[in-house]
Amino acid sequence: MPAQPAPRDESPAVAGRGPWAELLRNRRFLLMEASGTLSGAGYAVYSVSVLYLAYARTDNLLLAGVVLFIETGVYTLTFLVAPLVDRAANKRSVLLVCFPIQAAAAALLGGGLRTGHLSTPLLLGLVLLLAFLWDFVWAVYVVAPRLVVPPRLLFAADGFGSALSVGSQIGGYAGGGALLFLVGPAGGAFAYFVLLALAAAVSLPLSLQSPVEQRAPFGRMFLDGWSAFRGRAGRALRRFSALETFYGFAIALPVLIAPAIAFQRFAAPAAAYGTLVTVYALGGSLGGLAIGRLNPRGAVGRVLVIAPLGAAGCLALLVVAPSELAVVAALLGGVGAAASVRYTAKYTWLRAAFPPEQLGRIGSNMYLFTGAAGAVASLTIGLLSTHLTLAAIELTDAVALAAAGAIAFGMPFVRSLAF
Repeated sequence: MPAQPAPRDESPAVAGRGPWAELLRNRRFLLMEASGTLSGAGYAVYSVSVLYLAYARTDNLLLAGVVLFIETGVYTLTFLVAPLVDRAANKRSVLLVCFPIQAAAAALLGGGLRTGHLSTPLLLGLVLLLAFLWDFVWAVYVVAPRLVVPPRLLFAADGFGSALSVGSQIGGYAGGGALLFLVGPAGGAFAYFVLLALAAAVSLPLSLQSPVEQRAPFGRMFLDGWSAFRGRAGRALRRFSALETFYGFAIALPVLIAPAIAFQRFAAPAAAYGTLVTVYALGGSLGGLAIGRLNPRGAVGRVLVIAPLGAAGCLALLVVAPSELAVVAALLGGVGAAASVRYTAKYTWLRAAFPPEQLGRIGSNMYLFTGAAGAVASLTIGLLSTHLTLAAIELTDAVALAAAGAIAFGMPFVRSLAF
């Protein structure tokens, strides 16, 4: 079982205001969302460029799979850096260190593409650096909502934040697709540089002060982050982590296969790819808004069952769908919506169930299982892509996602999650 949940905040909403109005009057929340939105949009522009570039260099999923393997694999190392983030008295300092370095790496990537001197080893090295710094940034944003809003507003805040985050991806993917079509991948890299610089500027007045100052040694904080997973009390959380491993393998594949869909099904792959990833993000944004509006605090477990089944249905239909851009994009949008709904439900429960001074470590430790499986999936499918048809990959992923929903239903702890 998880650690003792944080006390429920049952204080009434401010008179005459709904949750959205309260959030929009919260300056710290708005600054937090602005910095996250800018950096998220930049990452979206970058990811469009780097995956398209990787597929175009080899005309198969191998290099794209290696890129995602590096990214996702490095993201799993967040559990090692999270104790440092939890230890930081003001999490803003982490953002002010990471964003400028990432911006410099993005500028180097754009310069290498513009001059034609971007070798594959340099490309992979910059991907590695950007991903490593995102470990710190991601851990900050796991903790940040709990520091700026009360528990009763967490679902509204997470739904609002998810909509903004994925909405920024829509703009990023659309802008990245346009830049890809007009000026090539270098344009996306330079746009990433600008957006990261803006995110750093917005973070300057943001205070993310932790309520508990932590000065324990790294080793003690690292071990404390795993305390909820140990012993008989942690058995249910370990089983939940096993489910996350299986789910993580399956949910990594839709993003990987998007460039293959664009190249194999459409005559203008650059334009098609931009549309596909934009609608995927749009689906995620709508899903985030919907779950924030529904506020299913008492039905988190049911969301974790239903969302993968919805994604599986969309992927199964994708196997037999005609090569019409609107149809294919709509089905990928459904997958994006389901992924966003499940992600929001899971991390909202985590933020409510654990105290804020532990959240960076608990959230990162949970992601370790999802991310490691996703990294293995990206590399495995990339290596096998020359032997498997696109339809076979899509169908396999649909079956895996359906199984993830069925497994969640069969786990009483997961099925009954609520706060």
